[in-house]
Amino acid sequence: MTVQEPVIVIDNLHKSYGKVQAVKGISMRVEQGEIFGFLGPNGAGKTTTIRCMLDVIRPTSGTLRVLGLDAQRDKMALHQRIGYLPGDVRLPGQMTGKQVINYFSRLQGREPVLLDDLVARFDVELKRQLKGYSKGMRQKIGVVLAFMCDPDVLILDEPTSGLDPLLQRTFNEFLLQEQARGKTIFMSSHIMSDVEKVCQRVAVIRKGEIVTIEEVEKLRQKAGQRVTVEFGDAVSPDDLSRIPGVSMVTSHNHAYHFNVGGSMDALIKALSRHEVLRLQAEEAPLEEVFLKFYENPQVETTTTGTR
Repeated sequence: MTVQEPVIVIDNLHKSYGKVQAVKGISMRVEQGEIFGFLGPNGAGKTTTIRCMLDVIRPTSGTLRVLGLDAQRDKMALHQRIGYLPGDVRLPGQMTGKQVINYFSRLQGREPVLLDDLVARFDVELKRQLKGYSKGMRQKIGVVLAFMCDPDVLILDEPTSGLDPLLQRTFNEFLLQEQARGKTIFMSSHIMSDVEKVCQRVAVIRKGEIVTIEEVEKLRQKAGQRVTVEFGDAVSPDDLSRIPGVSMVTSHNHAYHFNVGGSMDALIKALSRHEVLRLQAEEAPLEEVFLKFYENPQVETTTTGTR
């Protein structure tokens, strides 16, 4: 039985600008039909990696393969099969939206078969000159250009930048529909909440190095839950802190607030020995886990799900 090669393969990628190392030996695999998030703050190396994938810039060393093709040697063939949305959409101001769509369609050599659906879905203005567009309007045109020719792979750099919350939701729904059609999507962001809604796995990059590659669900487990408990009897913070999984215990107005990682079983059993007046639990934001990778450079590195 033949094992199918991942759609995107990055092996030991390095990119230096003189003495500055922008990317330091990163490796990743992205599977067919996966929405893969690439997370990191501005300047972490996300855009540099993407530009190497597209052969806009050449890596110092390492290999990149997309759809089984070499990103450098086969770039012309690849560019016909890849949809790309840059982090900063810049378009010729004298052209109208319709003109720039026609231009890029001819450049890619494929018919814009999804154009009508995209224009209607994102309410895209086509008749005005682009120089009169707001950032959000330029971003919508960028989304159309990336998807309109029905590419096999989408590479999206900060795709929700400039979109209002309603359009962000529309965009996320569209991504999931494209995934259901078998598309492979690689999207970068510096905001965890942007990718947790749609991605199955994420890679976190910090100062040019991969800190972790994790399934989103496992990150949720690490984030744990925020719990508030109000007791009718006396309970000490030390007693709560000794419960397996409980951390960051604080008290306010006769209520205790703390985080619980992993299973809630030990907490529930401990609480059953007390009079509980109020209990509230909510999922902690993944943003907190994401930030830990930057606040503490010694955080344990894992490559769960690298495949």
